[in-house]
Amino acid sequence: MTDKLYQETLFSFLGEEEPEAIQDTGKGKRTTAATKSRVASKDQKKTAVSVTKSEPETWELNTETIIRYGGENIPLTDYFTPEEITNGLPDSSPTDEQTKGDNTEEKLRNITGEDVRKRMENDFGELTEELTTMTFIKEKNMIIPVLTARKKGSGMILDRRHGVYLKLEDAVANRRSNMYVPGADGHMYHIRETEALTICKRARKVPSVPALVEGVRLKFPRIPWGILTQFLIVARYFARTHGAEVHGEIYWGEEGYQLVIPAQIVSRDMCEPTEQVAYVENVVKVMEIHSHHTMEAYFSSQDDRSEQAPILYAVVGRVLDFFPQILVRTCLDGEYLIINPHIVFESPLESPTNLDFPQVFVKGAGDDDTV
Repeated sequence: MTDKLYQETLFSFLGEEEPEAIQDTGKGKRTTAATKSRVASKDQKKTAVSVTKSEPETWELNTETIIRYGGENIPLTDYFTPEEITNGLPDSSPTDEQTKGDNTEEKLRNITGEDVRKRMENDFGELTEELTTMTFIKEKNMIIPVLTARKKGSGMILDRRHGVYLKLEDAVANRRSNMYVPGADGHMYHIRETEALTICKRARKVPSVPALVEGVRLKFPRIPWGILTQFLIVARYFARTHGAEVHGEIYWGEEGYQLVIPAQIVSRDMCEPTEQVAYVENVVKVMEIHSHHTMEAYFSSQDDRSEQAPILYAVVGRVLDFFPQILVRTCLDGEYLIINPHIVFESPLESPTNLDFPQVFVKGAGDDDTV
């Protein structure tokens, strides 16, 4: 399949937006037509950069020279002695004439940018020869290591027969028989290349990436049972006295968790806060919780419209029962994720794992026992 036909085939899986044609520069590097001029201007600048690299002897360094890197001004004397800076370094490539006699005076040369880079690499591992350009600004007597940009792989994972990409353009430039590209709908798509077809469908699984599961992890400790009890006392009061719901908010701060009952209007089938809780620095809203008095615990359509933030939401039902019902969830991208309350709240009923009751026989627990 020709490059042009191959590109047209892959880009046909895009939506209604017309993609820019991908052009082959002839050197294995592919660029869009919109960036062609930028590539050309970069090529024109390469000569000046290479001259800087090939003529390091023009650097006039001294003991006052500084290296500007990582937001610091580092003295050149941190990496070279004053004698090395003033006199130079031994030339590692002696001529034939120099090697003829043992008494030949050692030839010295000026410190180069590569010398500086090599010594700095011990402290800054990212300053590799491949990625670093050393620049000297004579007017400021300053050396600046610059990490040069390189071709971005957009986090590509390339194996012998499959590739995982962030962009369709990367798939075009780095073909594999099986390619996996994310779509705007949040799903990964599997593009399969055969002799006769290019097939694109939603992927059932993606190779070479870790398996993830949906879930929630609190960045703070679990909400104490006492906080939940405080709300249940308030909820039971409004259920028993007024047959009404009630709304509460749970915050985390320097002193731990705190339950707040804000100003609100309540009735049998709604609770509506009328004022926002005043902002306090370093205090984070963790949960909104409301009750359903004698009704079951469930999230209503009104709750769906109101609960859209990425925080915890809880509803407590049948609050007059000895053990009320409770549901917890959070919201992300307009969709809800139900959460096990044990992950969010401490419970007084959690059983220790070291209980021992030798007087209790569990039938079927032994290998020889039958139920």
